[in-house]
Amino acid sequence: MLFHIIVGFILPWVLGIYLFRNQTRLFITFYPIGVAVASLINEIGFNYFWNMGKNFKELSLPSIPYDLGLYPILCCLLICSIHYKKMSTLITFLVFTLGTSFLELLIVLLGKLEYRDEWNIYWSAVSYLMAYLIIYGYYKLVRKFILFK
Repeated sequence: MLFHIIVGFILPWVLGIYLFRNQTRLFITFYPIGVAVASLINEIGFNYFWNMGKNFKELSLPSIPYDLGLYPILCCLLICSIHYKKMSTLITFLVFTLGTSFLELLIVLLGKLEYRDEWNIYWSAVSYLMAYLIIYGYYKLVRKFILFK
């Protein structure tokens, strides 16, 4: 579990603190939706498709550091990349999906994550793309109706 706390929470929050200090409005707007999307996908995934800790009765417990750290901070970084850096949306989705999938592949190769029921890295990439698309859709709504005009 210490591995997951360091990789999923402590290291991402180094970037999270930087984002919070420099892009406070964006961070406060998109961090909660990132937590919600990560929690939803991980809750489904841990019950059916993958496993991180065999020592826990609650299968999704090891995902908490990732749900509060890595994934929502990556969502904020995705929006920063699109909104402030004016990166191509397609390139941004490709980079973030492949990058996140690569990080997950490393965790699988280290033996810290096991796939079940025919799940594989390709399905993980699809799930990351879906999550990023949800965040991007929320960004478009926020931009249209609330902030960032």
